[in-house]
Amino acid sequence: MAKGSYFSPSAAAIVKLVERLRAERWITPPTASDTSKLRFGGAREERARTTGGYAAQTVANTFGEDRIAKLAANITPLPVVITTDWLDDGDREELRLVWPVAGEGLPLNYPLSHRPEAKVSYALELHRAHDYVYPTSKTIGELATDCRCGEDLSFGWDEEEVVPAFDRSTGIYAECQECSRTFDPSQGTAIITNPFDRTRQEVRGGAAYRFAVKIDCGTSFVADPGITFAQELVSLIEGEFGRDFYEVGATYELQEEA
Repeated sequence: MAKGSYFSPSAAAIVKLVERLRAERWITPPTASDTSKLRFGGAREERARTTGGYAAQTVANTFGEDRIAKLAANITPLPVVITTDWLDDGDREELRLVWPVAGEGLPLNYPLSHRPEAKVSYALELHRAHDYVYPTSKTIGELATDCRCGEDLSFGWDEEEVVPAFDRSTGIYAECQECSRTFDPSQGTAIITNPFDRTRQEVRGGAAYRFAVKIDCGTSFVADPGITFAQELVSLIEGEFGRDFYEVGATYELQEEA
């Protein structure tokens, strides 16, 4: 996440980042020769088979509790060419771009500092939202979300009404609907706990973001307190946007997927 939680890059900047991630072998290009070397196990991952990645966006829930139908509406394969017009479509205000990776002899750079010796499985994700996203985890402390006028700006996605793009997260409005003040999470702090050695750190802005790069490893990771993003990947991202980023790590219980 960028220092200064308000940061949200333009569609053109995201398109350029995706091109660099592909060119420097952090995500797979949408070609048969590369995608054929990967495994796509699971209903969501299967959507990435044709182009190497999928998009998850917030959509209206017209499906009740039908998880299969919600999955079909919420997730689509990424286009071969990701354009600014596609990213800026009003239906994609809340969006995750996901490139799942699993297999042996992977044709990609590993995105973390410690690579598992056995099974390698992860997803590299780009998150983009108009309002702030705040991950929910036992190791991510709460951030004060009151506007100066006293209005609480936190919200949750009502899954009876929508199928949200962001899993295991709540939201914070970027602008107060009562007084029109903008909210800056970096004016507050939250306690972030390292999930492996339980050390605690007070972090300005906590884990709030409007844009983030995420590595989701599922159960395939090295449980080392010092694990971080690969430095080459960090340098690429910081150089692309001309600003510093910081990292927050968390673990969570896996949920079965239809």
